[in-house]
This record gives sequence, C-alpha cells and structure tokens, in this order.
Amino acid sequence: MEQNSTIQKLIKSTKLTAIITAAVAILLLALLVAFNIKPLYNHFAGPFEVSSGELISYQGPKDTFRTYVTTQPNVALDTNFYYYEKQEGGSEKVIHSYYALMFDDRLLLAKFPGAARGDILQPEPVTGRIVRLSDQENTQVLQALMEEFPNLEEAFLPYILDTTANNGSVWLAIIGIVILLGLTIWSLVNLIRPSGDSSKHPIAREISNPDDVT
Repeated sequence: MEQNSTIQKLIKSTKLTAIITAAVAILLLALLVAFNIKPLYNHFAGPFEVSSGELISYQGPKDTFRTYVTTQPNVALDTNFYYYEKQEGGSEKVIHSYYALMFDDRLLLAKFPGAARGDILQPEPVTGRIVRLSDQENTQVLQALMEEFPNLEEAFLPYILDTTANNGSVWLAIIGIVILLGLTIWSLVNLIRPSGDSSKHPIAREISNPDDVT
C-alpha cells in the first residue's frame, strides 16, 4: 500500500509538471507566433506581386501586411552609393549597393547585394522586402541624394526595398516554434496517458522493485 501511495503521488506530480510545462509552452508559442506573424506570413506566402500604384501608396512597411514583394520598375538607376568592408591588406569589398527604382514619376531606393552594374534601362522584376530606412541609410544615402538632386526631393518614397537575403530572424522564429510545439505535444501526451491502473504507469514500472522506493 505504501508503494502504491508513493506511485500515485509521483504520478500526480508528473501530471502537474506536464500541465505547467504545457501551459508555459503554449503561452510562449502563442506569443512567438503573434510577434512574428507578419514575417512568417511573408516568408511562407510571399513574394507578392505589387503594382507601382500600390508601392506609391505606401509610406512604409506598416501600411501593408504584404512586405515581401515582386515589382516591375521602369528603370533602375545606379546611385553610386554603396556599403563596403575593408579586407586584410587594405582592399575594399562592396557588400551591397543602392539603386533608385523608377515608377512613373516616383523613385524607390533599393538595396542590392554586391557591386552595382550601372544604370539598368530595362530591368527585370525586382523581389525584396519593404523595410524602414535605417538612420545611416536615411542620412548618408537618401538625404545625400536629395541634396545632390534637389528637384528629386519629393520623388523618393520614404522606405527602402531590401533585395539582400536576410532571413535569419525568421528562421530563428521557426526553430523556436518547432521546439515549443514539440514541448507542447510531449507535455500533452503525458497528460492524456491513461492512469487508471497505476501499476501499468511507466513510473510504477521504473520503481517496481520495493528497494527503489525511499
């Protein structure tokens, strides 16, 4: 009887642990999905084809849920602005460059990987993510362009199209979701496991030897 009582207590303790674990995992899973629903949706459902009229109507990524897009500019103009890193030996490597994509009478700053190839008069469709301009891009690229070409000050849209591959944060969210989902399923399996006959419970089998009970 003492062993059965001990087994029952251990089973209840295991059930309680499973309930707490499942509740915490479900809460964290819901929060993780809620905070990443937009990038997750765009990652799995995008890219979305958008017209020049749609792009012109946006003031930034907050104005649309579809931020991973494909669009067709009329012309891609090389701005001669680029970001580089110094290599060993003093050489420079261009990490990405900036183009001004023309849509009718509006311009959209776009970030491309690697060095620019000059003006592209018949560009292919461009795929990228609508993102907010960083402070550095706003001051050192966009504002510099407006100072150099004052007549274009009203032409530029107030955000940037990032065509560089940068899915690290999305993959971290996906990995976190998979881990939390697995933990939730494991906890729920422990909860629904039959416990009518305590002698058949895994805990009972583990401590079936009376000498194991302390």
